[in-house]
Amino acid sequence: MAKSPAEDQGRSETLDRIRTYFEGKEAIYVEKGALRVRVSNIRFRDGGPEYSAGDYIEADIEEIPTPGLPVSLPGFDRRDGPRPLRWKIGTNIRVHPGFSPSYWSGPAYTGWSMRFSPKLIEGVVGLTSGFPQDQTPYLGYRQVLNYINNQVGESLWAFVKRAQSS
Repeated sequence: MAKSPAEDQGRSETLDRIRTYFEGKEAIYVEKGALRVRVSNIRFRDGGPEYSAGDYIEADIEEIPTPGLPVSLPGFDRRDGPRPLRWKIGTNIRVHPGFSPSYWSGPAYTGWSMRFSPKLIEGVVGLTSGFPQDQTPYLGYRQVLNYINNQVGESLWAFVKRAQSS
């Protein structure tokens, strides 16, 4: 079975890679909704008594106001709250080191993920800028998720075709 990135290297090297990939970068953040964000202040944090301080990584997230965003599931609409939205995310890198140069996610029970591909971000921004003012946040959320899933599927298919031809 393949090793996770955190198992292949030390925890400080994992933090360095995560910082290199994501610090100061834009992303499309998905968790019961979708919005455009910037990631900053990626650091180790004490995750509590069940984790050592070097296992838990935390980052600050700030919304980048974008026409048509945020979109959300019913009951999670935050368009009328204070803006831009700001919050923290975290993950245990020993338990769930889910990241690549264009993707970072928490464990399934947290539900958050971020896509950093400039092409994907540009596509989502283009899509949402055309949303009607009276469109429900849920319909917009479904459209954004469909767009992301289609883009990811196309990228995977292109990878498979390249691998088969080599």
